[in-house]
Amino acid sequence: MSQLIIETDTIKKVVLYFFAIVGVLAIINMIAMGVVDHNCQQQVQQTIVPATAPVTTPAPTVVPTSAYPTVIECTVLSTTRANGHYSVYTTTGQILYMPDFYSWNSLWPQYTYTATITGAETDGALDVDTITLISTPSTNPVYYHYNLNYYAYDGHTVTPTVRKDTIGHRVIEGMPPTLP
Repeated sequence: MSQLIIETDTIKKVVLYFFAIVGVLAIINMIAMGVVDHNCQQQVQQTIVPATAPVTTPAPTVVPTSAYPTVIECTVLSTTRANGHYSVYTTTGQILYMPDFYSWNSLWPQYTYTATITGAETDGALDVDTITLISTPSTNPVYYHYNLNYYAYDGHTVTPTVRKDTIGHRVIEGMPPTLP
């Protein structure tokens, strides 16, 4: 019978040496990066501009007005919470920052809204003050869940259906427009 002997002291020493070497290399790397950063900074020379008589310019006759607030029409592509903002991505590629959770949470993809824009961020996103639904996509049927039953509404009639048919579709909690 053979016996396998594992020397744990040797393994411990190898691991300690490995971490010591990695630590020393990290310290050398930080020192080298500091030296390179210090030497790469450009020294700005101060220039002295001789004083001249101030030139008076006539006041402009047209005062530029702010482009905000303005109203846009947009179709929602998706919504997300990113970088501390409730963000809405539109089908035209615009990014809208919603003012609060409730207005952001009430938006649905492929629905068209009008939005009052109050400003723009440095990243190009638009700040929204209010948003109003103007149209919904024409997806029929619309499914309803009411009194433990499911209904499909095609815009004209309501027909009872099963839950299996509603999977993957938006289901509205409440009574359909007209019950059979």
